Amino acid sequence: MPEKRGKTTKVTSDMVRRIVEHAKGYEDRQIRLKAFGAELRETGIDLSSKTIEEILIANDLFKARVRKRRPAFYQSLCQNIPNGLLSIDGSQMIVWLGDKHYPFNVELSVDVATFAHTAFSIDDSETADAVIKVLESHRQVWGLPVGVLGDCGSANDSGDVTDYLEKLDIKRVPAGPGNPKGNGTDEGAFSQMKKALSQGQIRIDISSQKALARSVLTALVSLYVDMRNRLPVHSRKMPPFQHMAASVTAVQRTAERERLDAHVAGRSHNETDQVRLDRLDWVIGHYRLALSPEALKNARRSIKAYELEAIRQTEDAFLKATCRKPSRKNIAYFFGILRNIQRKLDEDAKRDYCRQRYNHEVMLKLERQRQEESSPASINAILSMLSKAVIHKVRFIKELSIRKAREWTLELLKTFRYLGLLKNEVEMLIGQRTDLTSDQQTEMWELFCQFLNCHQQQGVLP
Repeated sequence: MPEKRGKTTKVTSDMVRRIVEHAKGYEDRQIRLKAFGAELRETGIDLSSKTIEEILIANDLFKARVRKRRPAFYQSLCQNIPNGLLSIDGSQMIVWLGDKHYPFNVELSVDVATFAHTAFSIDDSETADAVIKVLESHRQVWGLPVGVLGDCGSANDSGDVTDYLEKLDIKRVPAGPGNPKGNGTDEGAFSQMKKALSQGQIRIDISSQKALARSVLTALVSLYVDMRNRLPVHSRKMPPFQHMAASVTAVQRTAERERLDAHVAGRSHNETDQVRLDRLDWVIGHYRLALSPEALKNARRSIKAYELEAIRQTEDAFLKATCRKPSRKNIAYFFGILRNIQRKLDEDAKRDYCRQRYNHEVMLKLERQRQEESSPASINAILSMLSKAVIHKVRFIKELSIRKAREWTLELLKTFRYLGLLKNEVEMLIGQRTDLTSDQQTEMWELFCQFLNCHQQQGVLP
């Protein structure tokens, strides 16, 4: 059975039926979810666009569309020691001077354990020099961190930054591609900063040069960093600056380095990812595809985000396509097929999910099943309760069994139009009970007849 979220309180089979009937009136028009939802609200159905879309998909009235990126699995990098892992990232901020605007890139370093904002740099764009400038500023004040966490951008992966980290024996910890949560510390820091600074757009209504814009932004960021580091975070009693100043032993730093090594090694030696990489290597070797080192690196990183079933289907389709036209033997064409097949699998999965939850026929069937299961009023249940009433000698058990049998009998009689059919079936089933004596069978039949007489006196049955 599908999950019950959205059914018990909001979506019912009657609402689904009304939505389906209303959608069938769009024979020559395309359904626009926003306008369609407004029309439904006029009829008394107030649901979100997401729920309406799932209902229409479940009843084959809307095409399933999936627009989701497929990031790698996010591994937590919560830290225990200060200056163990340093998160670094850049974000654009704009300063308006009159009608002119000057965009800048703010490179910020934040300690993952303490959330202390340790250094920043303001430049025209995100470059390797900006990254090194921030790392050097952090080193001069707080010393060397064990590792540096950052995305796989061109600045962080540049040769200058790599040489700088290797020279100082700092561990490089890459965040997953297309996964902001992988570097959530800096993402959260920029989010709070932009909330404090008018969403990252500072407007000054005076005419000046670009240097003035840079100095104003520098002052504001300095103010934010200083004030933010004075406030405790994550329910700690100690502010970030004091936490960063705490002493760390050499044993703790060694243990932290080993943990970071295990983290990076675990990301690169995942068994499932290795199967995907082996399939990619087989395709490249079998078709003798010529790839540059950058293209191979990009392909090995991207293949990890796709399902094995999609890769298998892509191999079959790629074989057929290259047999018809040998010029298609290139890695870009392979990934184009893979992307389309993966999108189709995602849409099929969403369509199946919607049908399990909101298909009208399925919902009616499940409602009938729940009604049958929730109602104990059946002939077998009544006879089972009557048998307890005639077998047990304890008074309260006997009275409870008779009362339950009477309630169930009165409820069952509402579904019968002719009393004779019910009496014949009950009489036959009582006669088939070999575990009862003839006196007990007679007592059961008399009790059942009493229930019928009581019901007839109420004027429900003719």
